[in-house]
Amino acid sequence: MALFVFGAGATRGASFVDPTKDPCLPPLDSDFFTQLQRVQNQKHQSLIKQVTQDVVELFGVNFSVTVETVFTTLENTIRMLETTGENRDFRRSELQEKRSRLEQAIAVAFEDSLAEKAAGHSSLTPRPCDYHSRFVSDLLQAGDDIISFNYDCLLDFALRDRGSGKWHPRYGYGFKLGARGKLLTGDQFWRPTTPPPPGNDNTVHLYKLHGSLHFQISGPDDNPCIYLKQRPYTKQKGNLKFSIIPPEWHKAYDKSAYANLWKRAASAIHENKEFVFIGYSLPLTDSHATALFLTSVPKTSIKSLVLVNPDPEARRRIRTVVQRGLRKNTRVVSFNKLEEFVAAKRSLWGR
Repeated sequence: MALFVFGAGATRGASFVDPTKDPCLPPLDSDFFTQLQRVQNQKHQSLIKQVTQDVVELFGVNFSVTVETVFTTLENTIRMLETTGENRDFRRSELQEKRSRLEQAIAVAFEDSLAEKAAGHSSLTPRPCDYHSRFVSDLLQAGDDIISFNYDCLLDFALRDRGSGKWHPRYGYGFKLGARGKLLTGDQFWRPTTPPPPGNDNTVHLYKLHGSLHFQISGPDDNPCIYLKQRPYTKQKGNLKFSIIPPEWHKAYDKSAYANLWKRAASAIHENKEFVFIGYSLPLTDSHATALFLTSVPKTSIKSLVLVNPDPEARRRIRTVVQRGLRKNTRVVSFNKLEEFVAAKRSLWGR
């Protein structure tokens, strides 16, 4: 079996992405605010204006920052005020409101870039990606593992639509189900229609380590309840409710339902022999993900390593982090784009 690791580049490389037809692209950390300001849906303009003003207040008019930088600055400023006390310029409640608005802006950017347009506005219908669909139907095998650091549901929809015989969301997400499975609800919508989905032993596993826009996690940390929403992106009245780990420095990966997901992801890294990284750059700031791979890859265990990324520096970082698992005869294959990868047969790099 193989382990696939999905990053933001996999969503950015979707088949429908075309800036000449739709200016708002699925955002990357580095250009999030550029994409956010390209959103044309009028219902979001007030929020976008507020978020832009929030960033200007923190970084000045000519700001050039990543979304992780803004979240981390808010995180550290809130923590500092807990130690030093509030002053006239910064109040804890105001900073928390800025953080909440920025989380909502993430959903806004994904709605505008990943949902079909109707009369110029985002609809409830998600855009299907030909490349994700081909990945699920042609390359993915029952029992494979996927680690995703993405909030969006592009892969989730592809699994629902093309994952018959491979995907069962009740078991595939890796959540604890509790007595009689009461801790997880909403999974029926995300099941393929035919044939009956596989059980826990042979389903594909998708571990979304930073959460998802269709996750709603509630209840105590030691017994959390998970609801899988049908509409990941669309906001109608009030704030959109979802559960993600924002791109802060101190990520809460060891709390609530996430602790089990990271534990199961570590096991997947340890047990698999074929690794495929798709659009994932292993950013230097994500020390948690780096530590996960460094501590989980067994020595000289990797038979094949596939890197789907046009950035040679990103490919080098990944090779460095998994270096412990590389053998002298490990087969290393590179692709620049997702469409190139899904066009190749699995026999090129794996079983």
